[in-house]
Amino acid sequence: KRITSPMTVTIISASSTSTRLRRSGQRFRSCIIATLALLAASIIASAPVVSASPSRKCIEIKDDYDLRNAARDSNVFLVVHELEDKEARENICNKLEGTPQQRLVEASEKGKETVFAYLVLEEDVEDSDGQMQEGNQNFVKTTLGVKKFPSFLFLSKGMDRNSKFSSHITQYKGSDSLDLSDVVTFIEKKVGFRIGNDVYNVIFFDSIASRFVSYGDATGLDRIKQRGLALLVRFSTLFSFKEPLSSIGKLYNRAFAMSFEHGMDYSEKQVEKLQSRLEKNKNSLSQDKVHEFQQKIAILKAFAEPKELTPEDDKNIFIHCFLHLGLLIGTILLFIVPSDETDEVKKGEEIINAEPLVSKSVDEDDKSD
Repeated sequence: KRITSPMTVTIISASSTSTRLRRSGQRFRSCIIATLALLAASIIASAPVVSASPSRKCIEIKDDYDLRNAARDSNVFLVVHELEDKEARENICNKLEGTPQQRLVEASEKGKETVFAYLVLEEDVEDSDGQMQEGNQNFVKTTLGVKKFPSFLFLSKGMDRNSKFSSHITQYKGSDSLDLSDVVTFIEKKVGFRIGNDVYNVIFFDSIASRFVSYGDATGLDRIKQRGLALLVRFSTLFSFKEPLSSIGKLYNRAFAMSFEHGMDYSEKQVEKLQSRLEKNKNSLSQDKVHEFQQKIAILKAFAEPKELTPEDDKNIFIHCFLHLGLLIGTILLFIVPSDETDEVKKGEEIINAEPLVSKSVDEDDKSD
C-alpha cells in the first residue's frame, strides 16, 4: 500500500544576503580609503630638461640695455648701491657663492633661474676734454624708481626692449634700519631657495634621535623600541623627493643604521673625526664639500649631543607613530577587502529556486517496482 506523506522543503534565496554583504564590503572599503586619505593628510601637515649649471657669481649691470638683456630669459635680483656703500652687496654675493650648487640647479630646472647682479650709482662727471658724461642716476631714480640706497629689486623674466620695468619689478620694502636677514628672506620668497651655506636639522627627527640614544646599547624590549623609532624616520622620509629633505633624510637613516651596527657612541666618534678632517683640509676644500661636512656633523650631533626631551616631544613622537601605523594597517586592509569586481562575480552565485518543493515518501513495494 502506498503511503503518501507530503513534505514541504523551502530553499531560501541568498540574493538579499549577498546584496547586504556586498554593500557592507563597499562601505568598509570606502571608509578605508577615506581613512587613508585623512592619515596621509595628517602626516603631510605634521611633517619636501636639465639646463646648464647656474652661476654663483654676482654680475655688474651698467645700464638699461644690460638689465633688459639679463631679464630676458632669467629672473634678476638686483642690488643698487652707491659707490662707497657696497657692504650689503658683498654680503649677499658672498652668501650666493657659498650656496650649494644643487639648490640653484633645482631652481633652474623648475624655470626659476635667477641672475644675481648689482648696479653702482654713477653721477654725471666731466671728462678730461671738458665734456659732461651722463651717469645712470636718471635711469636708477626715474626708470627703476629707486629712492634710497642700498635698494633691492627683483625683476621677473620675459623683458624685451619694449617692456616697462614697472611691470616686472618688485622692490624690497623693509624698515628704515637695514636688516639683511629680512633681505635674505625676501630673496628666498622670490627666487625659490635660500642663499647661503646653511645646514639643516629636522627638529622632530632630532627628538626621535634623542629618545633613540637614551636607551643606550639596549636589548629586549628597549631594542624593539629603538627599531620602531628608526622605522618611523624611514617611513617619514620614504617619499621625500624634494631637497634638502631628501638628502637630509638619508643622513638621519644612515646614522640610525650605523648606530645599530657600531653602537650608540658611533655618532660621537664620527663628529670628532669629521671635525678634525674639516679643520685640516678646510682651505683646500670647495664650498660644496665644506657644506657637505658641516651638514653631516649637524645631523650626527643630534645623536652625539641629544637634547632633553619634554612631555610635548614624547607626545609628538607617539602621535606620529600612531599615524604611520594606521596608514600601514589601512593600506594592508585596502588590499584584503574585496573590490566591486569580486562582488560582481559572487553576485551570480545566487540560489534561484525559492519555491517550495513537495517530496513524497514511498513504501518498500514501490521501490521494488
